[in-house]
Amino acid sequence: MAKISRRNFMRGAAMGTMGAAAAGLLTACGNTASSTTSAPASSAASSEAASAVTKPSSPVDGKYVTKAMGHESWVHVATTFFEGKITACEVLSHEETIGIGNYACSRIPAAIVEHQSINVPNLRGSSITSMAVKAAVKEAIELAGYNVDDFSKEVTLETSNEVIEEEADVVIMGAGTSGLTCACRLLEAGYSVILVEKRDIPGGSMSMTYGGVATAGSQLQYNYDVDGSFRSSAMGTLEGMMNFWQTMEQYHRTEFFNGEMPYMTKQYTVAGDLVDWMSSIGIGFNTMGNYESATQYGASTPYLAPGCYEGGAGYAMMFMAQRVEKYEKGKIIYSTSVTDLIKDESGRVVGFHAKGDNGASYTLRGKAVCLASGGFAKNPEMLKKYNPDYADFFFNCASSMTGEGIQMGIDAGGYVECENRALPAFLSSYKSKFELAFIHQSAPGIMVNVRGDNIGNIISDNHYTMAKAKLNKDNGDTFYYVFDEASAVKLRDSESYGFNGYVAMFEKGEAVHYDSVEKASEELNLPNLADSIEANNAAALAGEPDEFGRRNCPYIETRDGLWAIRVDPTFYLTTAGLAIDTDCHVLNEEKKAIPGLYAAGDVCGSIEEKDAKQYGMGFDAALTYGYIMGETLKKEI
Repeated sequence: MAKISRRNFMRGAAMGTMGAAAAGLLTACGNTASSTTSAPASSAASSEAASAVTKPSSPVDGKYVTKAMGHESWVHVATTFFEGKITACEVLSHEETIGIGNYACSRIPAAIVEHQSINVPNLRGSSITSMAVKAAVKEAIELAGYNVDDFSKEVTLETSNEVIEEEADVVIMGAGTSGLTCACRLLEAGYSVILVEKRDIPGGSMSMTYGGVATAGSQLQYNYDVDGSFRSSAMGTLEGMMNFWQTMEQYHRTEFFNGEMPYMTKQYTVAGDLVDWMSSIGIGFNTMGNYESATQYGASTPYLAPGCYEGGAGYAMMFMAQRVEKYEKGKIIYSTSVTDLIKDESGRVVGFHAKGDNGASYTLRGKAVCLASGGFAKNPEMLKKYNPDYADFFFNCASSMTGEGIQMGIDAGGYVECENRALPAFLSSYKSKFELAFIHQSAPGIMVNVRGDNIGNIISDNHYTMAKAKLNKDNGDTFYYVFDEASAVKLRDSESYGFNGYVAMFEKGEAVHYDSVEKASEELNLPNLADSIEANNAAALAGEPDEFGRRNCPYIETRDGLWAIRVDPTFYLTTAGLAIDTDCHVLNEEKKAIPGLYAAGDVCGSIEEKDAKQYGMGFDAALTYGYIMGETLKKEI
């Protein structure tokens, strides 16, 4: 059994570059094999792929190009062999989520070369991509005629009994959206900061986000708005945004704050400064405005998306994580879990203990302690307690959302608010849980239930329609998204979100074509499908609302057959979280601040729900309140 040091595992990018250089030295004299075998990242599928490989009678050195299915699409890998060793391994091309899968694409090949084994640990937080890379290399071993067992020795992280004690001005639990934003602001002001992250990579939910950042009040928006037309619009100013929320009656519950919105007001008051700060340090945004035949999500003027849609915010996340560690006073400790908070004799929170995956123990103290560790959607017991109506459902969110920070806040005297509120849902594919959010905007279709009934207003959906469909037992637990050939063409080559977000559904075989409506109805056991499509198309051609009052229904042309994806409306985040004030102090049940303890992001639940509005802008709130937490700490420490 071999050991891999955590330090080497964390610096895989540099080693990967060296491996690529080595590959170049051997290319001229080696053979290149291009595999046509699809080797998914699962043991059963990999076995099937292996059985299809034609093995030479003796090993043939050279470079072999293979591929395996990752989370988003194919991961293409080049593996070079020379005299019984893997001399180079490189991911040539991938579509994995930036800020998640790309880390594995760098570090796993480097670890394989270093340890001459495909049995290296998966990168925590990027397991699917890790397995895809290893599956592709396994196929290359077989194509080259080598014995897989010779490259399968077990490799584990080196263990450590080290006891580490450190101090900083601020210690932060979680290197995600709020934690990184807060840390960057503090380091710029000269404070020392240590972040502890339980995964091998930063980010929490940031790289998985679907949201943008409000632009009202920013210099960036002002520079765009040369004629003043946007500032005079409903969403162009802080006042306009607040009026928008006040007039949205379906979001409004007056039993709290008499209709006032202290949390959202603070959020949008700061939003302009946040946007300008992010722009000033080098974080790019989608271009503002709406343009002919340009459908890039996040490009509208009320909200800017940092980078592109899902995955684009991953660039911003990686930028901030790298920025933290460029400061002499900044540090991120990865693969380490906070275990409990430390209080002094007066009851002030002054630090926390943590335990590394390798066994190292940490005692970290600071003038302030921040909880930025995310929600609890992956914790079944907390779901039963705080969101019992949703406890039995799958949550399509980061695996790190297990609620430890919330429990530590409770143990320190805080309390949880906004329990068991209605939750929104996004569409995901049923089998792989691949995200299909906003598919109805890219490629219009209809969503049907277990009988083939059209179930609602998905075109103008605010995600609560899909959530209600999932909760309605009359729909059963089987849903399909149905669309025509025109939509299929768009989905295969959809760059509307800045990258191709849906082609994997075809590559994975989850999007299935049927020669006719009757064939689809028969094979999927959807007896009412034909009637649903007919009723939808009649409304579409007439330009009239359908039975649900939905306008602009998509016409589904069936002459070329029909496409269907089995989908699942999946929940992603929870609304319950630690009570805080608008300056990010964690509150006890008497609404008094717990000395030394601050929190921001999903660990606090939904900011909108704190103002009695329906949850909807988690990423925006996490960024903004991470910024607010940093500004509060600069004043108070």
